[in-house]
Amino acid sequence: MNYPKNANIFMFILMIFLIFVGDSLLFLMVNVFPNIFEPENIWIPQATFAIFCFITPIILYMIIKRISIKELVPLKPLSIKNFFIVIFIAFTMQPMLQLIASITNIFHKDEISDVVYAFASLSLPKALFVSAIVPAITEELVFRGVILTGYKKTSILIGVLMSSFYFGIMHFTVTQLFYAIVAGVIFAFVVKVTKSIYASILMHFILNGTQITMANLIIKYVPDVESQLSNTSYTIIDLIFPIMQFIFSLPLFLLAIFLFMKANEKEVYMLIEENKLIKNSEEKPKVFTIFFYINIIVYIGYMIIKTFMT
Repeated sequence: MNYPKNANIFMFILMIFLIFVGDSLLFLMVNVFPNIFEPENIWIPQATFAIFCFITPIILYMIIKRISIKELVPLKPLSIKNFFIVIFIAFTMQPMLQLIASITNIFHKDEISDVVYAFASLSLPKALFVSAIVPAITEELVFRGVILTGYKKTSILIGVLMSSFYFGIMHFTVTQLFYAIVAGVIFAFVVKVTKSIYASILMHFILNGTQITMANLIIKYVPDVESQLSNTSYTIIDLIFPIMQFIFSLPLFLLAIFLFMKANEKEVYMLIEENKLIKNSEEKPKVFTIFFYINIIVYIGYMIIKTFMT
């Protein structure tokens, strides 16, 4: 395989699906099933859109390249020990991500709260399915599967950063860009060490699931807070609570990372040695291929058009 050129091409195909092909699918669905976009049914087209736009490119890629899913996705089972440590990491990293999102929202309008509350108004099982289960599986197969594997011939740092950067821009919102990149870095590091996509799927599910569950509870028990939060203009003062949360959670997050490193000492050592071989190799693949720049142009162009249309 041509690493990482193919990863950049795959990302281009994914963006085309998300921006153009997915919209055509939604247009077809609304004409065939006009009631499917009713509030109580909105989870169906959203889940269909995500599954189609993320899984179809993977299937096409496997067919064209004639490779199996095992070559694209690290499918090693997650040990019981790592299972619980990964859960610990997923919960303790959330205040850090919330702080990043809060800082972003000071400089840019919150684009995601209304969407979260729209899905949270569904029953909790439906909300979790469309907002946590489907994204956790589909997005991880793409970013910690195909794309991270696509950078396997580069240094670990480059692979982790590139897959995380693509993960961030895939959300197509400024609100999610930075915290998605940070979350992606942690996801990718855990997958590189465990060689298990199940680790990042679990973490992704916990992050999204916690957010949607909290929103669901707010709608159910404190409905007035929902409207206040969705219409809030963030200021520096609003950072006090996220900062305090981050400060109190940081020792626990560092402890979680320490326990993870301690539990996987052999794997971390092997990863470091593998990284040394890659860095000392004379044949270093080109990271910033033409399709990387095309992806950036497509992303910027779409964001500009999106800004003017809203």
